Amino acid sequence: MTTLRAAFPRLVLTLLVASETCLYSLPEQRLGQIPGSGGAARLQKMVGITRAEDIVMRSGRIPGRQAYEWGVATDCVADGELEAASDGLAEELRGFPPLAQRSAKKLINDIEDAGLSLAIELEGQCYGRLRSSDDFREGVEAFHQKRRPEFRGK
Repeated sequence: MTTLRAAFPRLVLTLLVASETCLYSLPEQRLGQIPGSGGAARLQKMVGITRAEDIVMRSGRIPGRQAYEWGVATDCVADGELEAASDGLAEELRGFPPLAQRSAKKLINDIEDAGLSLAIELEGQCYGRLRSSDDFREGVEAFHQKRRPEFRGK
């Protein structure tokens, strides 16, 4: 059984594929400490206050399947399929335009605590910036020409 401790996955990572036997935890209480770098705060937003208190205050561990069901992990696969599933996800993400991917990641993080009107305004700003990118032009041309786009991150 593997124990992963990355201050809970989405606290650092964007997408996470968990295995059936992995365990996620915030074990700092066992050391006389609390999670640092926003671990407890972000976990509370992901799973709610009751679950976060239980995990943080008791150094609780949750298995990969539960992490998936709680929305902490993107997917949960059998141990033997973990590497292939992770590689597949990485390969899928490489097919998207890098500027749009970076913008989406930053936007989602930036609007986490924003009100709806501010979130919509920030999204519109990102949208406007991307419309002038070479990748956007390539995506539209590829769509009209019924071919796969070749994004260059420009």
